[in-house]
Amino acid sequence: MGLLTSVLDRIFLAYFILHIPTTVIVDSQSVVPAQYFPSWAKELLQWHIKTNGDHLVSSNPLWFVSLVACEILLQLPFFFVASYAFLKRRNWIRIPCIVYGSHVATTMVPILSEFLFSPEAGPKRLTLVSIYLPYLVVPVLLVVRMAVVERPFGSTAAGKRSKKNKAQ
Repeated sequence: MGLLTSVLDRIFLAYFILHIPTTVIVDSQSVVPAQYFPSWAKELLQWHIKTNGDHLVSSNPLWFVSLVACEILLQLPFFFVASYAFLKRRNWIRIPCIVYGSHVATTMVPILSEFLFSPEAGPKRLTLVSIYLPYLVVPVLLVVRMAVVERPFGSTAAGKRSKKNKAQ
C-alpha cells in the first residue's frame, strides 16, 4: 500500500464516522419532524441556514427531501458498515463503496447545480458550494480508489491461510 492510499483510507474512515452524527443531527431534520430533535440541534441547523444562506435546507423542496430520505435510509446504515470495513481493512467493502460513491456523487450534482446557478442561492453561493463540495469529491475519490484494485486492502491473513491450505 502506498502513502496516498493510506492517507485516502484515513480520509474515507473519518468521512464515514463524521457523517453519522451529521446525518442524524443535521441532515435528518429535513425529513423527521422537529419534535424529535433537541433544541440545540434545531438551533444548530438554523444557525447554518442563517450563516450560510442554505435555501435548500430552509425550503426543503420535494426533490431535496427525497435525497435526504435516501441518505437516512440507505447511506446512514452504510456509514456504520463502511467504518467497520475500513477499520478492519475488509476487502468485501470494495463493491459497496463503488455503489455508494456513485450514488452520492450523482445526488450531489443537482444540489451543487442549485447552489451555483439558482437565483435563490444568493450571495453565499460559493460558501455553500465549498461546504457541499467535499460530499462530491470524497465519494468520487472513493469510487476511483475502489475501482482500480480488486483487493483494496491487499491480501488478508485468512486469504493467505486458505491459499496455504490449498497448496498442501
